[in-house]
Amino acid sequence: MALSGIDTSNKEFQNALKLIQYTRQSVFLTGKAGTGKSTFLKYICQNTKKKYVVLAPTGIAAINAGGSTLHSFFKLPFHPLLPDDPKFCGNRLHESLKYTSNHRKLLKHLELIIIDEISMVRADIIDFIDKVLRVYSGNMREPFGGKQLLLVGDVFQLEPVVKSDEREILGKFYPNPYFFSAKVFRQIELVSIELTKVYRQTDKAFVGVLDHIRTNSVKAADLQLLNTRFNAPVAKNENDMYITLATRRDSVDYINEMKLNELDTEPVILRGEIRGEFPESSLPTNMELTVKKGAQIIFIKNDMEKRWVNGTIGTITGFAADGSISITTDEGREFYVEQESWSNIRYHYNEQEKKIEEEELGTFKQYPIKLAWAITVHKSQGLTFSRVIIDFTGGVFAGGQTYVALSRCTSLEGIQLKREITRADIFVKPEITDFSQKFNDDTSIDRAMKKAQADIEYENAVKEFDKGNFAAFMDSFFKAIHSRYDIEKPIIQRFIRRKLGIINILKEENKALKEELRKQKESLKKYAHEYYLMGNECITKAKDTRAAHANFDKAIELYPEFADAWVRKGVTFFDEDNPEDAEICLNKALSIQPNNFKAIYNRGKLRLFTGRTEEAISDLDRATSLKPDNAGAHQFFGEALEAAGMEYEAEIQYRIAEELRKKK
Repeated sequence: MALSGIDTSNKEFQNALKLIQYTRQSVFLTGKAGTGKSTFLKYICQNTKKKYVVLAPTGIAAINAGGSTLHSFFKLPFHPLLPDDPKFCGNRLHESLKYTSNHRKLLKHLELIIIDEISMVRADIIDFIDKVLRVYSGNMREPFGGKQLLLVGDVFQLEPVVKSDEREILGKFYPNPYFFSAKVFRQIELVSIELTKVYRQTDKAFVGVLDHIRTNSVKAADLQLLNTRFNAPVAKNENDMYITLATRRDSVDYINEMKLNELDTEPVILRGEIRGEFPESSLPTNMELTVKKGAQIIFIKNDMEKRWVNGTIGTITGFAADGSISITTDEGREFYVEQESWSNIRYHYNEQEKKIEEEELGTFKQYPIKLAWAITVHKSQGLTFSRVIIDFTGGVFAGGQTYVALSRCTSLEGIQLKREITRADIFVKPEITDFSQKFNDDTSIDRAMKKAQADIEYENAVKEFDKGNFAAFMDSFFKAIHSRYDIEKPIIQRFIRRKLGIINILKEENKALKEELRKQKESLKKYAHEYYLMGNECITKAKDTRAAHANFDKAIELYPEFADAWVRKGVTFFDEDNPEDAEICLNKALSIQPNNFKAIYNRGKLRLFTGRTEEAISDLDRATSLKPDNAGAHQFFGEALEAAGMEYEAEIQYRIAEELRKKK
């Protein structure tokens, strides 16, 4: 599924895309692992015309999504944000947040706020964002100040990290810490669209097992199939690189350190560099990274040349003199890898150009790798592997961890379990199950789309108008008015006047262009006639048919609709005993001027002399009708009739021809 386009066969993709493109409806985009949530997010960023920002709850997630953290963008405190906190009521909100004037303008002009990894965001943060957007948009009546939110994530995967003391405080205001429990969602409908088409895995049985684990509907047979991978053999082939996913940070550090020490090669320290502002907590890899030849690594950034992606496993095979590192991927392909750069960005509003721009606060430069004999399940979210070892020795302590770990792998055969998975390792909070019942509610989606139908039709009307398809423009425009009558609004009236002004301008330009073309055509026609006369002289005086053809061709080149030139060229071919080309020219003349006497008359003669009597009669009959006083037409018409056995009719035509000659 390429970023250049959305999967047109994917109904859920299309529904989400229409809602984001044509409405202000806030959307929760969810889906199983590998269904393309990140792809959709990137597509929106590449194609939307709305003023948008991309935010995420953690620094690393923000860096991966190409945006900022929620806390840095909104200057959120790190403690629970209670709805009735006096520090954030009324004017005190301005005093507490201390936004710059540019940031206030940014918030006012924003149209779309995209939040990635929304499952890790607490409810109180959503309500605080609602409050901020209402205040700084100057729109206290509408949720989120009338802004559109695109929330991307999977509530069945990693949940918000809430400490015990925070849970107790938040429990006084919210039934649970999940984002969808925010009070603002009692005032606004959040349309939830679940992507269901899995692109990562293709094994139907494995996809089914993952789905049952995700939704806490796992069956005994599902566990039995999974546990066939308990202590499954790990191939020692150098191209079969496995990565261990563990729930505990200390387990991961121990495995990576142990595996690195087992290598008998010399350690190499890769030193990164920070320029400007870049919080160490947001570094995608270590500032000082100790590696060795033979070390197993994971790429942590997509390559611009698409040689590897975020999550590709490889082995270090050497260190080049130019500073690059030789790495062989798990597919056996060798690449020379150089340092990459990550940006810590901040958004600001460009007052002159009326658009949102990214400001680079700092950069981090380092090789785009991490040691990867093991990583935590938490850090593996969003990555894809072909071979994994899943180590739940330390226990599963958060909802969704089992699903995240298993769904990282592209196939069941690529998994080795360090211990069997039990029913206790799979748990989903009932509030998540209840919330998921709202996914892909066609009624909710239809309601949002009907509400926005007028916007869609107005958008189509503008597109068709700009393309000059006025019938399609009128069709869409009247449908829009029928859905929502807007034309009495001042902004719509100004728009219509502007478009009508464009029509008047184009009308005048078209008139001037037609006059210019007419003049050019007359000039070309004049030159063509000169060549036509020279062609005639070549025949009548010089008896040079070759020169005549050249002049007729030049006349036709200058003025292709010069019927007489086509006739004269046809007659010349006929005189040269070339009836086929002669008839082509005469037919062309008649396609330009259907009642051209010379063309019909000469084609009638040609058909008479080539034995096509009935066609000759038809042409010569028309010729005598067009020019009743032309003796030659009657003479040849008589010959055609005589050839057809119509002697009486032929005699009449001969007599008419004779009488006409006497008059002359």
